[in-house]
Amino acid sequence: MSGEFLLKIKRAWKIWFALFLVSLLKPVGVFAQDFEPDQLDELLLLSEENEKGWSSPLNEFGLTGSLRTGYWSSNRLSDNDGDFVASSVWLKLDKRLRRGLTLYSEAYVYDEDTFSGGSTNRQIKEAYLHFRSGDWDYRLGRQIVAWGRADRLNPTDNLTPRDFTLLSPEIDEDRFGTEAIKISKIFGSYSTLTAIWIEHFEPNKLAPTKVPGLQFIKDVPKNDNQYALKFDQSGGQFDWSISYFNGVDLNSDLSLSGLRGSDLLVIESYNDVEIFGADVATISGSNRYAAEISYTKTEDSSGDNPNIKNNSFYGVFALERDFGDDLSLTTQLFYRRVSNYQDPRQIVQQGIRTVASLSALMNNQLDPDEYGLNLRLGKNWFNDTLELEISGATLLARHGFLIRPKLTYAISDQLKVTSGMEYFRGGADTILGLQEANKLLFFESRYYY
Repeated sequence: MSGEFLLKIKRAWKIWFALFLVSLLKPVGVFAQDFEPDQLDELLLLSEENEKGWSSPLNEFGLTGSLRTGYWSSNRLSDNDGDFVASSVWLKLDKRLRRGLTLYSEAYVYDEDTFSGGSTNRQIKEAYLHFRSGDWDYRLGRQIVAWGRADRLNPTDNLTPRDFTLLSPEIDEDRFGTEAIKISKIFGSYSTLTAIWIEHFEPNKLAPTKVPGLQFIKDVPKNDNQYALKFDQSGGQFDWSISYFNGVDLNSDLSLSGLRGSDLLVIESYNDVEIFGADVATISGSNRYAAEISYTKTEDSSGDNPNIKNNSFYGVFALERDFGDDLSLTTQLFYRRVSNYQDPRQIVQQGIRTVASLSALMNNQLDPDEYGLNLRLGKNWFNDTLELEISGATLLARHGFLIRPKLTYAISDQLKVTSGMEYFRGGADTILGLQEANKLLFFESRYYY
């Protein structure tokens, strides 16, 4: 580790300790655990029948939420700025209007640098009506659609975006929804057919691309013809699904547009894709086996256009092992294959070569094959009040790795503190190397109400 990063560790411990003392002064309220959207209706019905646990006047109206504050030694904008005290208010509404009809919404107000007087960000993650009638299930409104059975690496999860700049210790909290209609038909005890129409396209939120000599302009389409289909089989010896998505790529392609002053002008465009996907998982003893694959068909199936991604295959193969005593290990091998590969670094014209190589690097297409290993170790103590997670990833074809330890302690049902770090290292020709400026230490306290 560099000397500058070690100095940040020492400074972080001082700020963490101060924030920890402040967090202990927060009043007692209600703990509200985050659940997957598909579980919310069932959990609401159960909560109405269960008179045990904490209660709050807000809960009578279906409202829960959290107040959060924490120290971050860096942001996720690749700009080398550091030492932030972030704060946010999260609010969730889960209100049963009548039998079978639920109104759900989740939003937050977020200040990345509380003491600098910077701008405040707001995000409505979801806001939809959920209706059930017999074997039919309907959702209408802004919603998150999360697909895939692998652990965090999901080739079939391509419908709704993430905010990769959000400062949160929890990975899946960066998800946010788009306006959509989702209709599901249940067949028997195990099978479901789902159709989704997405009215409005929103891309992934990434750190601004900053390269000397290049200026970037986003070109985000207004596409109202995105749709997806999925057949899912769950509950038997094998859980599996097949899926199809026809819409817009959540990640951009780069193309050279011209000159602006002495800089090259680069357009970040979002092109149409078709994605065919499948996943399968099964449990045998203490092991869970999972595989998830996708094939993406782009507008450049021949591979001749350096401004658009090539067709590609992406697969994840996982083994999750439960050792007992609240100890688990997940091992995943991931592999990407680019069809009709042409090396962008061999393009003769310098400007086109620079932009095409950067686009290929950002989209995991700089090499014809990319493969690596992802690990996650989890251990709980004291009735699950103390949780340790150590996750990491490494590229096997090029030099690059990520280490992410995280420790969470639930002081009470209402108060939780989390600390950890994210450390990126890699060559300049790897996606992990591009994120070296985002390595950070963090501490966050949450009060749930």
